[in-house]
Amino acid sequence: MDHVRGSSLAWPESLETLRPFVMTWWSGRTIKDMPDDIRAVFNDANLRQPHINLALVVLDSKGKVLRSVVPSIRPPEFRFDPEAQGRDFKSQLDNLLAGLKLPKVEKLAKPKLTLPDICSEGQPNGVRIFLTFAANRLNHYRTPIVETVPMTEELRKALSYPKNAGTISASNVRAWLEQVYPAAVMDGKGGFRKIDGKLTFAPAGADDAYRYAVVEGEVEFVLDNEGRSTYKGSLSVALKYRREGNALYSIRGVCESVVPKGPEKIRMTVAIESRPE
Repeated sequence: MDHVRGSSLAWPESLETLRPFVMTWWSGRTIKDMPDDIRAVFNDANLRQPHINLALVVLDSKGKVLRSVVPSIRPPEFRFDPEAQGRDFKSQLDNLLAGLKLPKVEKLAKPKLTLPDICSEGQPNGVRIFLTFAANRLNHYRTPIVETVPMTEELRKALSYPKNAGTISASNVRAWLEQVYPAAVMDGKGGFRKIDGKLTFAPAGADDAYRYAVVEGEVEFVLDNEGRSTYKGSLSVALKYRREGNALYSIRGVCESVVPKGPEKIRMTVAIESRPE
């Protein structure tokens, strides 16, 4: 199941069709990443397709799979018009649910937008990564993407306060850089053939309470998709440390890139930010 991050059923009619159901969804790059309960439903659905962007599965009240389908999403046929795509998707939902006795909804749920968060310990305990995309001819990527990446001991060690100017490898912050790509471009194994670059890492002043450092440089990305999409990103990250010790306190950064997608190139801006205490 392909990683369809940033995708949403943002079509009112489609949401109304799904509203009577207790619904959950999972998004990941490969089947091996599935939690056990999701994998059980996926196996029972018997979808028989090696590459899936989106699958819909209807269960009964006991969790038995009643119906399943991989809906056909055909942006070029609708000239990348979200409303036309939504109407087509709605008709496929109606076909999937035809003949089923649906529960009545007496009180509509109010949608609430919440950002993904990190539950691990530490300061910082991780970062949120925000991806936005400039307007483009094919009207791709209108929905911003938000990802979370937990801090690891390897990241903390690599980003401990530098006493002198030096360099680190892009591989040291690969956990962040693996999120720097548009949704729905991965038709391979859902990863990168290459993330490479040498980044400067240097002290950047201090005040009464904190010391600062900056990581800067150019990163080369090569996706593992069939076309081996290649692009470069300009990365700049400001790091904040308490005056006592070398431990990292907060992170703020940006990466700018232009990503090839079919006949055009799409400008992508990525913000990286930790949550302050």
